[in-house]
Amino acid sequence: MMTMAQVEKQVNLFSFEEQLHLLAYIANKVNMRSAVKQEKKPKRSAGGLTGKFYIASDFDEPLEDFEEYM
Repeated sequence: MMTMAQVEKQVNLFSFEEQLHLLAYIANKVNMRSAVKQEKKPKRSAGGLTGKFYIASDFDEPLEDFEEYM
């Protein structure tokens, strides 16, 4: 692994434009990493939709429209 002094020497060998490109790349990676950490989904729990739906009491009864087929 390189020390900070070695990294600094290597970066100083780059042109100014290349240094700016490198800094932009590093900033982009840091932003992507922090965005991934923030995307934690809430834990799911059973019964999350309780009370959201209603099923009529005659749900299983045959429909009048289909009486001729039965």
